[in-house]
Amino acid sequence: MFGMDGIDWDRPGFLLLLPVALLCIFLTSRHSLVTWSRRQWIVCQALRIAVLTLIVCALAGPRLLQSSTETAVIFLRDVSDSISPEANTLAAETIAKASAGRDNQSAVIHFARTPIVVRPFGQPPPDPLPVPPAQDATDLASALEFAAALFPSDQPGRIVLLSDGVVTAGRDPMESAASLAERGVEIDTILSPSSSQPETAVVSLQAPSTIREGEVFDLTATLRTSEPATGATLRLYQNQILIAESQVDLPPGSSDVIFPRVQALGRTALYEVEVSTPVDTRPENNRRHLVLAHGGAAKVLVIDQSPDQSEPLARALRETGFEVEIRPAAGLPADLEGLEGFHLVIFSEASADNFSPGGMKTLSQWVRDFGGAFLMLGGEDSFGAGGYFRTPIGTILPVELERQEREETPVVALLVILDRSGSMAAPVGTETKMDLANEGAALALDVLQSKDQFGLFAVDTRVQDVIPLGRINDKSAASRRIAAITSGGGGIYIYTSLAEAFPRLREAQAKIKHIILFSDASDAEEKNATGSTRSGGPASSLDLASAMLAHKITLSVVALGSAQDRDTTFLRQLAGQGGGRFYLTPDATALPRIFTLETMRAMESSLREEPLAAIPQGTHPPLAGIAWKSAPPLLGANITKPKPGAEVLLAAGNGDPLLVTWRYGLGQVAAFASDAKSRWAAEWLSWPGYAKFWAQTVRSLIRDDNPRDLDLTVREEGDLLVIEADAVDPSGNFRNGLELTVSVAPQGAPPETLPARQVAPGRYRATLPRPDAESAMIAVGEAGARPLSATWTRNYPAEYQISEAKASLLSDLSELTFGQTQPADVFRPAHQPSRTRRDLSSFLLALALVFWPLDIWLRRRDWAPQT
Repeated sequence: MFGMDGIDWDRPGFLLLLPVALLCIFLTSRHSLVTWSRRQWIVCQALRIAVLTLIVCALAGPRLLQSSTETAVIFLRDVSDSISPEANTLAAETIAKASAGRDNQSAVIHFARTPIVVRPFGQPPPDPLPVPPAQDATDLASALEFAAALFPSDQPGRIVLLSDGVVTAGRDPMESAASLAERGVEIDTILSPSSSQPETAVVSLQAPSTIREGEVFDLTATLRTSEPATGATLRLYQNQILIAESQVDLPPGSSDVIFPRVQALGRTALYEVEVSTPVDTRPENNRRHLVLAHGGAAKVLVIDQSPDQSEPLARALRETGFEVEIRPAAGLPADLEGLEGFHLVIFSEASADNFSPGGMKTLSQWVRDFGGAFLMLGGEDSFGAGGYFRTPIGTILPVELERQEREETPVVALLVILDRSGSMAAPVGTETKMDLANEGAALALDVLQSKDQFGLFAVDTRVQDVIPLGRINDKSAASRRIAAITSGGGGIYIYTSLAEAFPRLREAQAKIKHIILFSDASDAEEKNATGSTRSGGPASSLDLASAMLAHKITLSVVALGSAQDRDTTFLRQLAGQGGGRFYLTPDATALPRIFTLETMRAMESSLREEPLAAIPQGTHPPLAGIAWKSAPPLLGANITKPKPGAEVLLAAGNGDPLLVTWRYGLGQVAAFASDAKSRWAAEWLSWPGYAKFWAQTVRSLIRDDNPRDLDLTVREEGDLLVIEADAVDPSGNFRNGLELTVSVAPQGAPPETLPARQVAPGRYRATLPRPDAESAMIAVGEAGARPLSATWTRNYPAEYQISEAKASLLSDLSELTFGQTQPADVFRPAHQPSRTRRDLSSFLLALALVFWPLDIWLRRRDWAPQT
């Protein structure tokens, strides 16, 4: 099994030193003064020559060439879910029989989605055997490469693959086999038989590529059975509602079952087909789904906390062909799939505290990455007055939400009182309640103008004057002081804090004087004056709030807790006595939004309620064909300022912007500073241009659902998601050289954007790992154009498809690597011997070290005969 093929040299140049060394030995021996006998001279010279020869040869790097045909065998066993129990039992018996008594020469690896070593070389199998972590896929290429890395370096390797040849993940195993063949690794294959158990599966669903909402179409389900299935029940669900059910007899093999006259409802719909038979083995493949986008009338979602108020706008849009749905703030879709059911979302009037940060972020992602359209209308609960400052919605708006620096705006003196009692140390995610309250106070400061005054108390049983009331020249330094406030002590002393605030604000030189009191709704203490604090003043906090209101000092309360907390009623009464507003939230993460919302409301400067003429700023599609000179005035608006890059389409007579638009990512966003209801637009409601203006404005914002020049397909290839877009102009010519981007947003995860590269005339492709989520939104578009959207939904893994064992793949693997199919002896000599090189340098140096002291000893001996 082993052979020696000779010696080669790693550094043969050192061998040139050998004649030089021999010459030196010869010359030194001729001039030696030592008298030796001839026999002693010969022995000593021979030893010296041997030592030098060994050293020179060691320097030259001699390597002994050996070859071996004794194979190291790795049994690579497929244990994925496509392997039947009978085949698993047969594979285990085959390995046990073949490797009996050969543990030193064999190892065992199990694989499915990933490989795992079950028994290393030279060790007995463990009990129980480890199981691969995921068996819902078969990655044969990775398993082959993993096995090849475990072979000893001095023996030829042979992999004995026991599999059904069904590959559902990873790369092409033939590529890995080609690499193994170059390394001399053989692959023997043993085919695992297919299951003999009855099996029925839904293979695919097909529907026409273009369906408009309300149309009737046929949906075809392809099913496959391993044996006749009598009385199979098929059910069709639309958006999880059963809409059709039938019983059919299925012959062996593939069958197409048609569900006729399915009506397309909504802009998108989820269709699911389920099959059940009296006898079936695997339930995982009995259900398959398909998401279809239906064309049709553009759908508009209007969010308004008073839905009846938005009926005039909805009626005007419906009369011009739009579908309009009005919902309260709670009806805003929480995910991208829900938003994709609409073309445009309008916030008519709903403050930011009605939405979660996650919901607002999802809406901004829909606009930016999927070409959604968004419009905010004015009102008391819109723009800055609605608390959208420093929120995801505020980011996408084309107008600034900061309080505008104007000469006529009144000076504000704002004093914030923060509860810093021990309960504020409770964690909220990675922050504490105190951190979030501090953040809210810092945002309230940020909203103020330079001429305004700001102060802050941190209160438990005493008042800590963190920032004395006055003008703040360095907001950054003040914000750092606010962020450093920590919690500790008993519950907040309400009366003491208000008694300290009253004289500060009474003496402040400001037109608007306002207090924001933040308290735990279950830990508000000292509601009434004590003997040490009363001093003849008001006897209770409620009386004190009334006294402050008499001096034009208003008080609003932000309470953290629930309506059932013991101090909620008192805090609500306190805000009422103080002429302010009451906010109650159980969610501490809402505090920053509430603080900014209350600050903007208290300043009274972001609203202008006076007649305003609407004046076009150039020629724009939303304004075309409207007699603006005869338009009645609007009766008020939010005061805003356009952001850099935004375009003002309509302005008031005083120059304030009314209609501002810009492109945000792939989507379009607009801000209309006035409203569309009976408050500020009361005189517009009967104006003939009202419906035309809003129809043209909405039409200019929404995207085209079916761009004529793009066609989008999404498919799975193993563990990859392949997105292809075909770009053809109306004349049928390919559009080449486009810079297309693809946005993919898995359900519950942020979107990922990547470029699509051109792979053929007019065809562009992007490939990414298949998302782990159940669904993902996909948008493809080029800069400056509306994207084309689609929805990908996860179906059951390909591992659960009904498929026959693929003997052809296994035989190809064996043929490519000089292996055998169904081998009789897996430990037979290798087809290609393994060649190894063993370094002899250390052995030669060790031998030289042995000869050297022997040479010294022999030279010092007296070889003369004894007399």
